[in-house]
Amino acid sequence: MKKILFIILSLTYYNCASTLPEIKDMKTQLNERIVNSYDTTSPVRVLFSTLRKPISPDVSCSNNYYSTQLDTTERFGACEVIVPASHDIGSLDQDASGSNEKYYKLENHASLSNIDALKTEISKNQFPEIIVFVHGFNVKFEEAVLRAAQIKYDLKFAGEVVLFSWPAGSEDGVLSQLLIKGTYQNNLTNAKASIFTFKNFLSKLETTKKKIHLIVHSMGHQVVLPAVANLNRETNEKVIQQMVLNAPDFDSSEFKGIADNLKKSAERITVYCSPGDNALVASSKVNQNKRLGSCEKHSGIDMVNVNPVDSPVMGLGGLGHGYYSSRPILTDLYQVILGLDAKNRLFLRKSSPMNGEDYVMRR
Repeated sequence: MKKILFIILSLTYYNCASTLPEIKDMKTQLNERIVNSYDTTSPVRVLFSTLRKPISPDVSCSNNYYSTQLDTTERFGACEVIVPASHDIGSLDQDASGSNEKYYKLENHASLSNIDALKTEISKNQFPEIIVFVHGFNVKFEEAVLRAAQIKYDLKFAGEVVLFSWPAGSEDGVLSQLLIKGTYQNNLTNAKASIFTFKNFLSKLETTKKKIHLIVHSMGHQVVLPAVANLNRETNEKVIQQMVLNAPDFDSSEFKGIADNLKKSAERITVYCSPGDNALVASSKVNQNKRLGSCEKHSGIDMVNVNPVDSPVMGLGGLGHGYYSSRPILTDLYQVILGLDAKNRLFLRKSSPMNGEDYVMRR
């Protein structure tokens, strides 16, 4: 008996010891991902491509220059954002005084001549991954840039964040902002007109040989999903590492028709959905169909119901359709980018087979 016990202990020690270098290497790799600890107020660079039409001779990273109107010319550049260390996770607080300690501040603008110049800037960063962020409905240029900077800062992401800003938003004026249905239709038209440009943009980024993580929100899926599906039909290649779809305002039945192409394009697709998302409920009524972001299972895609961490009162409040600004979802997103399977990620639990999702996000 003592001999058998000795053999078992010896084998256990051997197996544990043999995994120690692997564990140590994993720890090293994780630490190497954090190049900047982002624990102080810091300048964050956001590279961008946009189809927004300029409306001023004074080039700047502002809504006064990049409008809500569609242009036929794609423009490239970089914006510097001062991100305050004291900001609440996911917030975009700004103030006219421009205090760097508490509020976000848009700083320098640099124009880039073409996509090759943008790729050069990406290649200067030695980190082997990039995040491509595509915003959603009714988002003007400044908000899109600030959101991209917030994602980079809060995720402590060492690679470049590249914003694709299609012409979303409403015109200035109280009346224009109140006519939400008209704004929705105008934004949708601009989104669909941006598909071809985004497809080519993504194809060019692939040549940087960086791993691409694609984060999309809301109506931005009207740009991204058809573009990625079309690109796959042409190349049949995986161009995306992690494809993250936040509250996709996209016809669920139309998604079924392109799902196979999308799955061939990415290592993993994660959908953050919510049956209680008020914006998607409204979109379903306008479009007379079920929206992908309302939760419906699709084979080979991780559907994560975030409704438990979205707590609207009397139909109001909650995440406000802005999932990527939520602490629980940012925590999960960090794990997604690391490549962890959904079943192994913190704060997710397997859902009932009868429900419209695969996983549920725990409080």
